[in-house]
Amino acid sequence: MKKSFFIIGILVSFLFISCTNNDVKEISGTLLFNEIGTHSFNINAENIEATITIAGPNKGKIQIFENVNLYRTVDYTAKINEKSISTSKSELLSNLVVLYETKSGEELANNLDNGYIKIDWKGLY
Repeated sequence: MKKSFFIIGILVSFLFISCTNNDVKEISGTLLFNEIGTHSFNINAENIEATITIAGPNKGKIQIFENVNLYRTVDYTAKINEKSISTSKSELLSNLVVLYETKSGEELANNLDNGYIKIDWKGLY
């Protein structure tokens, strides 16, 4: 009798263990940075694929980068309307190394157009 309870206990244990849900889920999101300054972020996912849209201040050039791989262990920084020696620009950095940048347009605005960086991403969690 003790043997049968022991065997039933083992079978029930295996049943619960085999029914746990370890499925990988796809997650996605959008990050938008449009305020002047420096913004740091990190995405908590694996196998991240992104579409990055970056626009320079004062109606600067808009660039779109598709199928960009991003990594969970990297700290990214978006710099909006950062002034360099000659012009203002928008930049996306990876661990403080410039990945993408675009410069300001020629049109002088009253600082209403800061430019932006938009990141549409999807990954696994």
